[in-house]
Order: sequence, then C-alpha cells, then structure tokens
Amino acid sequence: MRSYYAQIRSLLRERPDLRPYLKHCRECRILFFTDPRNAGRDDLRCGFGCREAHRRQSNTRRSVSYYREHPDKKRLQNRNRYLRAIPPGLAGEENPLSEPLPPILRQVRVMVSLIEGRQVGLEEIVVLLAKKGRQPRMARTRRRAYGGRRIRDRGS
Repeated sequence: MRSYYAQIRSLLRERPDLRPYLKHCRECRILFFTDPRNAGRDDLRCGFGCREAHRRQSNTRRSVSYYREHPDKKRLQNRNRYLRAIPPGLAGEENPLSEPLPPILRQVRVMVSLIEGRQVGLEEIVVLLAKKGRQPRMARTRRRAYGGRRIRDRGS
C-alpha cells in the first residue's frame, strides 16, 4: 500500500492539476482518482471493492422490500425458473470480451485518461495490458547522493 501512495504523490508532483480528481473512498478511506465529472462529489466509493459491495447491499435491500410487499411474484418467478431448465450445450459459446470487466480496469482507464488528457476506452486498456512482449522490469539499484558520482580527493 505504501508504494501505491508513493506513486500517487509522484504523479501529483508532476501533474498538480490532477489533485481535484483525487478522492477518499467513503467506506475504506483509500485514495483513488475519479472521473472529472465526479470531481465535486464527496460520497464516492472506490473501485477496489467498496462500490460493488454497496451496490449489492442496496440491491438486496430493494429486492427484499419489494418481494415482502409482493410475495406471490417471487413464488411465481421461482416456479418459472424451475420449469424452464435449459438443457446443457444449447446455450452456445460465450464471447470472453462480452463478459463484464473487473472494476480495476475501469479505475486504470480513469487514471490513464487523466494522465493522457484524453478519453481512453476500456478496449484500449485491455489491449495494452494483454500485449505479450512487454518491457522487462528494471533491476532495483541503490541511488547515491549527489547525482551518483563520488567526489574524489585530488591531492596536490
């Protein structure tokens, strides 16, 4: 987590204009970048799990209250689901790109869009992440003070 915040600080040093888009999650208080359209809001949840958890809780609450008022509808729905069993193999193959993408990709899309100053599509992010011949990771080296050069004593 420490390196995540170090990356955020580094990005803000280079691009201080992105500070209004940096928000705290309402649930877990983690910092994340939001879409420019949400810059003025303080009730946002992060895309790292809090947003989906809140959505599931809200959906469950709404569904429970609806079916308590209309118990026959749920019974009818369950009966139809039971009677309409689809034989396996008739559903067909699904396209892997039609499946919902993980929320972290949406977060990456927002950050890349902010950094590049243009709208970046999810397809573009998926292609960038799926490229095979990526650059190898650089070895970590310890940096020396004073630009990496040692000051030698040049005696007289």
